[in-house]
Order: sequence, then C-alpha cells, then structure tokens
Amino acid sequence: LIFPFALAFFCATFHVQAQSNLTLRVMAANTTSGNGQSYEGPGIRIFQGLQPDIVAIQEFRYNSSSDSNSLRTLVNTAFGSNFNFYVEPSGNIPNGIVSRYPILAAGSWDDTFVSDRGFAWALVDLPGTSDLYVVSVHLYGSGSASDRGAEAAAIKSHVQSDFPPNAWVVVGGDMN
Repeated sequence: LIFPFALAFFCATFHVQAQSNLTLRVMAANTTSGNGQSYEGPGIRIFQGLQPDIVAIQEFRYNSSSDSNSLRTLVNTAFGSNFNFYVEPSGNIPNGIVSRYPILAAGSWDDTFVSDRGFAWALVDLPGTSDLYVVSVHLYGSGSASDRGAEAAAIKSHVQSDFPPNAWVVVGGDMN
C-alpha cells in the first residue's frame, strides 16, 4: 500500500479527572500531501475522521500558504469554525496549534538547526481549573541523531524555564 502523502500522526485520548471528567483527544500531525508541503484531501480527511480536540500540527500550510485566511479555511474544513489556531509568524513550513478550546497565549522558540520553522507553543484554556501548554515541533529531518538530541534539549530547557512549575504540558510533532 502506497500513501500519496507523508503519514506521520499520533492521536491519544486522555481522561482528565481533575477537569470534571473531561475527555481530551490530543493529536500530533504532519499529514501533508503532494510536493507542496501543504494540507490536501487525504490529511484533511484524517483530521475529520479522528476528530481531535487539540492538534500540534507541522507544515501548517493550505493551498501552499500559511496566511491566516488560508489557514482559517483549512481549520474550518478539517475541524470546524469553532476551532482556534496559532501558527508561527515566520518560516516556510511553520508549526502551529489547533484547538477546540480558546488559546490564551502563544509564541515560538527558535530552532537553531533549521530556518524554515521553530517550535510553536500555546496555552490552551481547558474547561475546569487547569490549562494545558501545547508545544508543536518538527525536528531536523536531514540532521543527525545528535542534532535532534540538541533540539530536544532546547525544547526541554524552554519548557522548564518558560512554563510554570507543575504545568500540564504536551510536546508533540514530527520527530524524524
């Protein structure tokens, strides 16, 4: 069986007791199609079928663009018009976060190994008393294991220094 797109996704469901029995489906996805590193029918149908609440998304482009209007169209089609999103402000194939719940804050940390993306993060306002930090990463595919280890160490350092102690954190993405 040959897939016409890069199939790299993970979806997990969490049942969070401290959140009034909230069931949360979190997904990491790089399911772009074709040669344009852009979301097309196959990847969109995966989103529609899995129905995640939160996605750490890589190569966040639609119709070969990562402008807000194109991404709004993608998010509306794949998830619904009630979903929120954040995309890194620069880079050719940026990372981002898509969420059923409001995004309270978001930003991007530099990835010193690649120039076309960084590490996107967002603080998601979950129902209940705890919020969730989501980090979307796409590690250096042409690099060595040592390069990816350095990227992982940088992400860990940012999580430890930039997020509060005992924060709920999910790091997901294309680890190459």
